[in-house]
Amino acid sequence: MERAPYTPGPGGDAAPGARGPGNRLLQFTLTIPFPSAVDAEIAHRFLTPNEELQEPVREELNVNGSILTVRLTADDPGRLQMSITSCLGQLSLVIRTMQIIMPPFFTKPQQ
Repeated sequence: MERAPYTPGPGGDAAPGARGPGNRLLQFTLTIPFPSAVDAEIAHRFLTPNEELQEPVREELNVNGSILTVRLTADDPGRLQMSITSCLGQLSLVIRTMQIIMPPFFTKPQQ
């Protein structure tokens, strides 16, 4: 886990949602390589929440080629830990389901 940098707003005040030096945001980033861009996009669609999560945990999912990146941000270590556990469980379920349902498409990466 890495701490998100302090983000001063206009005039040096903390930007909305930012935390001061004593109470910085915690950030967890996970990068998952998939065999193809299609597989990464399918996983992204399954993992994207139907509704945006509100404070205290923010979840961002991005796809770049065959790489899926998940970033969780929170100011409470306990809530971040629960979100990480939930995210990893969902990711595991999505990958296992893709392997069962789409075996011809979910192939090993070409070397």
